[in-house]
Amino acid sequence: MHMIVNIAGRDYQVEVTYKRMKSLIILRVKEDGVLRVSCRPGVSEAYIASFLQSKAKWIQKTTNTQKRHEMMNREGVQGPIVYWLGEKKYVRYEPSSRNYLFIDGDILTFYLKSMDQKTIETTFRKHASKVLMNMVNGLREEWDIKVCEANGLPLPTIGIRYMTSRWGVCYTSRSKIMLSTRLIHYPSVCLEAILLHEYTHFLVPNHSKRFYQAILKHMPQYYEYEAILKRM
Repeated sequence: MHMIVNIAGRDYQVEVTYKRMKSLIILRVKEDGVLRVSCRPGVSEAYIASFLQSKAKWIQKTTNTQKRHEMMNREGVQGPIVYWLGEKKYVRYEPSSRNYLFIDGDILTFYLKSMDQKTIETTFRKHASKVLMNMVNGLREEWDIKVCEANGLPLPTIGIRYMTSRWGVCYTSRSKIMLSTRLIHYPSVCLEAILLHEYTHFLVPNHSKRFYQAILKHMPQYYEYEAILKRM
């Protein structure tokens, strides 16, 4: 079921799904700002609307946070601003016989054979992956020694790819770590924190108290760096 609810002067699209569940009603805000409500059969539209009004402040805060993240994670398609390692860059586009990206001060220039969205995204992610991989190669020696060699574990292979919902993934059975190209938008300390986070999963596969204790042993500022990813 779909409905529209006005919250603090703004109309929100609401997707309602009825299903058997323990909680009476659960609310999520999708990346596009649509409110997704799951609730038990029989819950009325009036109750749902009242429930959403009671969550008005949370909905506004979550929506604003999503807007900031959307701005931070732009890859040059929307222009004219891209965030690169936490710094604002102004985007330019130039025709070229090959696709590449060049940064000079606060100017980020795309040199492109074609100005379509796919070409811009591919060019951005290719350059971001190269830069991030060079950074990882400079950072990994410490964790190879302190995490892997110190515990008799094999050194992992590390790769970079575009991921929308995760900053990194650790495949413990394959001794492999994948990091998201989206980390290129944030200060370098965020990459350091996520890299250690994934390395620590080789020691503790879950997110238990012991897991975070192991991280904080090596990086006392971990929560501060993690907060940047949530705040910006």
